[in-house]
Amino acid sequence: MNKVQILSCILAPLIAASLSLNSVRAGNKAQAFIVTIKSVATNDILKLADGTTVRAPIAPGVYAILSCDAQVFQESKPAGEAGLESLAEDGNAEPLKMSLAKMKGVIGTGQFVPGQPFELTIKPGDRLAFATMFVQSNDKFYATDPKGIDLFSSTSSPITGNLTRFVKLWDAGTEKDEAPGSGPNQALRQPKPNTGASENGVVTGASDGFAYPNVDAVIQLTVSLR
Repeated sequence: MNKVQILSCILAPLIAASLSLNSVRAGNKAQAFIVTIKSVATNDILKLADGTTVRAPIAPGVYAILSCDAQVFQESKPAGEAGLESLAEDGNAEPLKMSLAKMKGVIGTGQFVPGQPFELTIKPGDRLAFATMFVQSNDKFYATDPKGIDLFSSTSSPITGNLTRFVKLWDAGTEKDEAPGSGPNQALRQPKPNTGASENGVVTGASDGFAYPNVDAVIQLTVSLR
């Protein structure tokens, strides 16, 4: 974060009190982007222990525009009560969206449906973040870095195209893991939401001993100018 961005974070509450969000954005050369987060997985992408294959969908997710030090979640810390557990275990993005809407430094948040483009207006210094469940799991989710990703270069030029390289498979650390695609306590097979033994762990990159498809074989993030 450069000196201009730090000063902006300090002054943001005062500015917001006297100016509308639209006027602030206009003064900082905000740009409208079209964002699409979609599944690109084939029906046989996930290979099971018995040699069969299954599809690996992603769930409707949550996105956020972040400023200053805001984060969608915190790596190496428990998922907490902010709604990440519901998203990662059951594909329910609503609790996390509601928490983000109240969080300091979150300029805007909403839910998205995989494959359906949505529009965002972002100014240099703000960041895009999202999270969506990897459905064939107990508590895995795809997301950007918790602090989000920049959609502007160091010279304030918009960054567009296929940005899937900034997406990662995460483990919420909230439910004990079963083999992906076959666990009885996973969303597609569990008898009801929030089923399965608690793990009481922390949020980390996915590394539980099971094999998962490459990120870009399951999900794609693309950004274009409006």
